[in-house]
Amino acid sequence: MDLKSDKEKVKKYYDQEAKDYMREISIGVDIEDVERFAKLDFKKDKFFFDRVYTQREMKYCLSKSNPYPHLAVRFAGKEAVIKVISGFGEKISPNEIEILNDANGTPAVNMNNKKFSNIEVIISLSHCKAKAIAFALGVKNGDY
Repeated sequence: MDLKSDKEKVKKYYDQEAKDYMREISIGVDIEDVERFAKLDFKKDKFFFDRVYTQREMKYCLSKSNPYPHLAVRFAGKEAVIKVISGFGEKISPNEIEILNDANGTPAVNMNNKKFSNIEVIISLSHCKAKAIAFALGVKNGDY
């Protein structure tokens, strides 16, 4: 019985197990002034809105009596997600990210690019009259 050899086999086995379940993690945060969005004109700044928001996001935000905090917090959310994705060494544009609330009112991130199908992003959004903030956590599953 070779104890050293057995220890090496066990270590090699557990190292492989750890790699099989290894996940990469990345975080992102952003804060925005709501007033910045209140100053935008929906017609004059259409290019900005089309470049940043999906139609469903715009429909949701514009359904509110005061859409500006909702626009600001979704923008902050997209910036936080962009930081998460850049933490994995990748790039994504704002219009590839959609942030909508699920049936329970919890914000959920959809990335409209199959390239990121192995990344799960969890997001938290908050806003008040003056500020909007978002925190995102990304978990990348895969072999390393």
